[in-house]
Amino acid sequence: MTADAPDETPGQTFGEQSAGVILLAGVTAEAISVERCDAAVADAHAGAVVTFAGVVRDHDEGKGVVWLHYTAHPTADSITREVAAEVAAAHPGTRIAVLHRIGDLTVGDVALACAVASAHRAEAFAACAALVDEIKARVPIWKEQGFTDGSTEWVAALG
Repeated sequence: MTADAPDETPGQTFGEQSAGVILLAGVTAEAISVERCDAAVADAHAGAVVTFAGVVRDHDEGKGVVWLHYTAHPTADSITREVAAEVAAAHPGTRIAVLHRIGDLTVGDVALACAVASAHRAEAFAACAALVDEIKARVPIWKEQGFTDGSTEWVAALG
């Protein structure tokens, strides 16, 4: 379920009229990092690279969190790619990388990593925000949270 093969169009560069490029998009059970996404979008034409790390925190609604387990629908990987493609189309000249982790995570682990490169910061910020918002709204991933009191709870991880 991982999308490690770049979808880059050979020879594509930044430009006001060129569509964005997806370099990395998918869902994986392996550890992910913002650095990996940042490296995927690196380009000499980029004047801005905006990154996002969704990190497992130690609390939720006043309860202490010890661990999370993310589960994905079989379509989660393809929907992640679809979202990335839509964001790339809406934000010309961007380079996009996004990964969502599934499986067992602990406090401090990265659950969602994104990077968007662009010639200018405004477009990179806008595309990264749209990417995170759409991933959270549309990719079918759920999480089970393990609390410090021993209880657990299933919730939509995204949305």
